Amino acid sequence: YNLTIEMETGVGKTYTYIKTMFELNEHYGWSKFIVVVPSVAIREGVYQSFLVTQEHFAEEYGKKIHFFIYHSSQPAHIDYFASDSSLHVMIINAQAFGARGKDARRIYRKLDEFRSRRPIDIIAGTNPILILDEPQSVEGKQTRQRLREFHPLFTLRYSATHKSDRIYNMVYRLDAMEAYKRRLVKKIAVKGITVTGRT
Repeated sequence: YNLTIEMETGVGKTYTYIKTMFELNEHYGWSKFIVVVPSVAIREGVYQSFLVTQEHFAEEYGKKIHFFIYHSSQPAHIDYFASDSSLHVMIINAQAFGARGKDARRIYRKLDEFRSRRPIDIIAGTNPILILDEPQSVEGKQTRQRLREFHPLFTLRYSATHKSDRIYNMVYRLDAMEAYKRRLVKKIAVKGITVTGRT
């Protein structure tokens, strides 16, 4: 299942999906989330957002969220993610699971340091909720197929610029005008263009 959330740039998309995790945990008990981002730079920014909002959300919900950046060389994080019952988030960039052939990523390999298990199998066993941050930048054909291997309970798709053929079950939309009306952005500038006497 895919649910689409459209949010104008700069109105707090990352904050919103972190809060969504807490709400889903509080109301339904769901505790495993994977945030998929299009690049290492965005991954680092998302990680920083989790750091700076940690105390804020702990005060609001009375619990902390455990979060980590996926690194295939650190299987202990995956074990903890899968075995602990508290709220957990794995942050991963699409390149970590997108390659194949001789460059296949370690997430699909049986690893000696992981007791001959494949990290993807351990993660998939939790049926995590996927959060795609900017899915139009994450989802090529191969990546869409690979995302299914996480066996997600469902997928939340957050972006300001969804591809028109990839909008599924729109559950929320905050466009530029609505963001301005709610005073979530500073200003919208409209520039007049004159073409052969028409404005």
